[in-house]
Amino acid sequence: MKRYLGWLICAGLMGTIIITGCSSDEVQPEAGKYNIQSLPDGVLRAQSQGKGVDVQILRNMRQAFARENIMLTHEKYAEDARGNVSYQYLINNQSSQQVTLHVFSSEQELINRVPHWYRGNRVVTSTNQTEVYNSHNTSLVYTSMGKEKGKYSPQIKALFTSILRRLDMQQDPSTAAVERKH
Repeated sequence: MKRYLGWLICAGLMGTIIITGCSSDEVQPEAGKYNIQSLPDGVLRAQSQGKGVDVQILRNMRQAFARENIMLTHEKYAEDARGNVSYQYLINNQSSQQVTLHVFSSEQELINRVPHWYRGNRVVTSTNQTEVYNSHNTSLVYTSMGKEKGKYSPQIKALFTSILRRLDMQQDPSTAAVERKH
């Protein structure tokens, strides 16, 4: 009797697991949330809601870098629960040369986070160099390491300054800009 009751409970649990489990129709969209496949959906949703400012900045950044024959490769994307988005690229496939674009949900988010992350607008150590350019709710960061530390600094400064100047012109004039240091 005990054995029969054990099998019955086991069968009941298995049946419950099977019935409440995810169907294959649910698995694919759920998996898309955890990889880059969800990015296009989010971009379209943001554009349709008028929140796709980062799309325009990304487009401008890619075009500006392409004009200078600098390839942005290995795109990584991250979004946090507060609506802040970060895009990271390698420059010309070099892991020692990186560009990061942070688009924050507000200027206050940038003010609260960037100084804690980067500890200044230009930080140079024996192995790394980081340059941070801020405007409104956007932060552009160039990080270089090792023997080629600062390899693209003059080009990056010119490109970032140009991109942020365009962004300043597109922003609402009543919005106070975050002080940009070069």
